[in-house]
Amino acid sequence: MNLVIRQYLASLRERGELDAILPDLLSQIGLVVFSRPRRGTRQDGVDVGAAGRIGDGEEKVYLFSIKAGDLTRRDWEGDVQALRSSLISILEVYIRNRLPVEHRDKPIVVCICLGGEVREEVRPDLVAFIEKHKSAAISFEEWNGDKLATLIQSALLREELLPQGARSNLRKALALLDEPQSSFAHFRALIQSLAIPHDSPAVAQVTTIRQMSLCLRILFAWCRDAGNTEAAFLA
Repeated sequence: MNLVIRQYLASLRERGELDAILPDLLSQIGLVVFSRPRRGTRQDGVDVGAAGRIGDGEEKVYLFSIKAGDLTRRDWEGDVQALRSSLISILEVYIRNRLPVEHRDKPIVVCICLGGEVREEVRPDLVAFIEKHKSAAISFEEWNGDKLATLIQSALLREELLPQGARSNLRKALALLDEPQSSFAHFRALIQSLAIPHDSPAVAQVTTIRQMSLCLRILFAWCRDAGNTEAAFLA
């Protein structure tokens, strides 16, 4: 399942896809999202902002700069939209001028969020940048495709919430994309297995909706890569 999710993440576009699932994932692991992606507005490098504790750690502010796929040389320093420019904007503008007042006394983690991974030719530049700009108040974390896939499995697709039968149906739906009706039949069985009574606790309902949404997004991403979106359309 980790490979299924990893391939899905690597195929996502930056806008409207990778930045769309991240807020739900952060909420599910217990963070409070205070800034979401917006089109046509100045973001000063921050695609998603959240605050809270992860596990037993201390309360921190997490500022995410998102890039689709692998981080290449061009993505690192190619133009004004490159990651390096975004990180500088976070450090020099967002933290100083736009960070909500209630979070200014908390440690800040600048998160480099990728659907893929950092290419080896870019790694030395990224490490040098982090060493230069980290401080007692500001640290950096790399949230690559492997980390995101692990979090998705632990937060949204936990075994007790997505039983083995449902996982099997998802795999079968992905394996049968060339037979849209068969793929759809397995996906329908998956959704039916996730459904819960309408009077269930609100938290359980939200988690279930997020699971269903994520499974549908995974199906669509695989359909798009296969060049046949009929199964996703039916789903």
